[in-house]
Amino acid sequence: MIEVDRCYCCQSSAFEFLFEQTADDPYLHLIGKAEGPSASKWMVCRGCGFVSQTPQLGPGDMDGLYRDYRLNEFRGETPDAYFDRISSYPPEESENFKKVEWLNKAGAVGATDGGKILDIGCGGGVLLHSFLRRPPDWIAHGVEPTPNFAELAGRRLKSDVRSCSYEAGLFGHQFDLISMVQVLEHVADPVEFLRQAKSDLSADGYLYVEVPDVHDFCDLAPTHDRFMAPHLWYFSEQSLGHLCRRAGLAPVRFDREFTVRNRNNLQALCRHADTKVEPAWDTNHWQDVKSLFELNEHAGAS
Repeated sequence: MIEVDRCYCCQSSAFEFLFEQTADDPYLHLIGKAEGPSASKWMVCRGCGFVSQTPQLGPGDMDGLYRDYRLNEFRGETPDAYFDRISSYPPEESENFKKVEWLNKAGAVGATDGGKILDIGCGGGVLLHSFLRRPPDWIAHGVEPTPNFAELAGRRLKSDVRSCSYEAGLFGHQFDLISMVQVLEHVADPVEFLRQAKSDLSADGYLYVEVPDVHDFCDLAPTHDRFMAPHLWYFSEQSLGHLCRRAGLAPVRFDREFTVRNRNNLQALCRHADTKVEPAWDTNHWQDVKSLFELNEHAGAS
């Protein structure tokens, strides 16, 4: 486990404590890092408002976690049962259907021409399944580090899905649309990860990024599994925008989504940036983030 003593975004060492989560973390149990309740802290940077968990899992721990955390014994259902359950939701209950609708309305899908889509961290392929049900024709690709879910996605979608960690150039060609849904919060170096994705993006392509939004601090208890070990960071529109710009991406649309599971997500659609933009930090932003948790009725329990 790695202690965080400096902000990933702005390198400030000035943090404001948000809350401590003490809980039985099944992810830590899975990789042998805890046998009972464990404690972690969430902090907001006073320089830029970026939110970090400490201590954090190291690279080796992450590799072990994503190799095993979709095992049947851990998830309680087989991969195919998972795929059938998620893909059978009606549109009004399907988060994946809503994402595809959002991408369509944002202009990232197009009305007539198909293209190539890459879903990074595609899991069992349920988002790509929803995407491929809409015209026009697209060719789907996926990357998923968990072997049994990569196999599931490739088999059920009849698509090229690689069981590995993502890196640029993996497929040998560029993509018209790249999606990373609930991925960036798991990544130790988000800017480099975004840069890798940018290099796989065609000149006119779109990158769709979805991450947990700090408004979860208003709505979720400190013991919620969204605050457990796999999530290293939490994002606001400001911090996500800064990370994208540092990676050479230009956000063209931001939205906040409140899901059917009562979770808050940030949705960002990006394209290649014409020029590099240096971040201008709002040094009061941390106060806005902290106030979200102070509004939570569970704050006194932390």
